[in-house]
Amino acid sequence: MFRTASGILVLIVVQFFAMGDAVGGNTAPVNYILHCQGCHRPGGGGYPGIVPNMRNQVGLFLRSRDGRAFLVQVPGVSQSSLSDAELAALMNWMLPEFDPLHVTSDFKRFTADEVREYRSTPIIELRARRRKLLSLER
Repeated sequence: MFRTASGILVLIVVQFFAMGDAVGGNTAPVNYILHCQGCHRPGGGGYPGIVPNMRNQVGLFLRSRDGRAFLVQVPGVSQSSLSDAELAALMNWMLPEFDPLHVTSDFKRFTADEVREYRSTPIIELRARRRKLLSLER
């Protein structure tokens, strides 16, 4: 059993490395597994009342520049060990992956420079800011 499970795990990891554009050695899906899925779970579902669900709602933050900034300024994101380019690639993969309802074909992809700019400003009052951004009218 151990050999089979371990073989399957290796196959899954190899497939993730083969997907998408690799920046810094890992693809965005692999970086999600390594840096995000511990809190946001494999499908982006989060934990109700503790970690926000990203499924079919994370794209709502793209309605404003402040919302785009918020996605990068969340402490777990802004303080991650990922480079600005790796983080931009992760955001560009994650947004349409977890919220195809709100991330349209004209989605403006994050750049490393944009990520660097947003990372330099920490969020104050995280929950209140999140609520405010999600309540904005379209």
